[in-house]
Amino acid sequence: MTAPALSFRVVAPLALAGGLVAFLASWAPEESWTHWGESAALGNGTVQSYVVMTPAGIPHAVGVRFSGGAFEQLPAHKNRHSRCFDMDHDASYSAAECVGDEERVLELPDDVVGRAQLPFKWIAVNWNAEGHHPPAPKPGESPALPIYAHPHFDFHFFAWDRERIEAIEPGPCGEFVDCNDFERGRKALPARYVPEDHIDVGIVVPRMGNHLLDSRSPELVDPSTPFTRTFIYGAFDGELIFWEPMITLDFLRSTPDSCFEIRQPKAFRRSGYYPTNYCVRDQGTTHTVSLEGFVYSRAS
Repeated sequence: MTAPALSFRVVAPLALAGGLVAFLASWAPEESWTHWGESAALGNGTVQSYVVMTPAGIPHAVGVRFSGGAFEQLPAHKNRHSRCFDMDHDASYSAAECVGDEERVLELPDDVVGRAQLPFKWIAVNWNAEGHHPPAPKPGESPALPIYAHPHFDFHFFAWDRERIEAIEPGPCGEFVDCNDFERGRKALPARYVPEDHIDVGIVVPRMGNHLLDSRSPELVDPSTPFTRTFIYGAFDGELIFWEPMITLDFLRSTPDSCFEIRQPKAFRRSGYYPTNYCVRDQGTTHTVSLEGFVYSRAS
């Protein structure tokens, strides 16, 4: 269930003890309203979705807020219950059949998203305790470097409804994905809808989609550069379906307020407000990861 939308003026008396208003007001426009979405337990705290709007009805930020304690007592290893797929039909899950991350699905407030002409409908926050390891090499191939094998969060801001995402079936191709869905995930987007230098390396995941990597990310240009943060576009059936900052826990814990460019396609299929930056903000015990710098684009 989506939490009721509340303005700063209503939230203020309830949140002064936690410093929430001071935190948000430190970067949001002077006159703005925060509408809260769904909350879920994480670590020793919570994570919650939100949308910040200006009085003119223009989106300022869409993001997730980590409460104090949310980064504490996170699982240290992959599990065998999260996003597991019984590939051999033996009624049990082996480690090789599980993505093994900790996922929290956070709905955004529907009425606000519709009014704001935002493409996003919900957010999946995925804690990857061991990072992402490359698949084992095929005979004759050299092993791939474990560039993303660091504890990190994936933040999937989905443009598709959950029903459509959940319909991407598991199977033996790609990253546990159905072979037909693997091909649909790799269906080429028209060039004008693909951000420059984003590449398809076949990371199609069930109940998620394909991942288009930014080939200009420092850790891909020079694999000796440690991964700290990157941005990924999700694709399926020739459409962009999610926007994804991927950020290490160390970076979230150690970085003051910072924003980073999101490379843009030349056009979008649907009219709406699209983000041009993703931001990490730290206010002592609370942290946010958000999409910001929204610009209106007409469908073309």
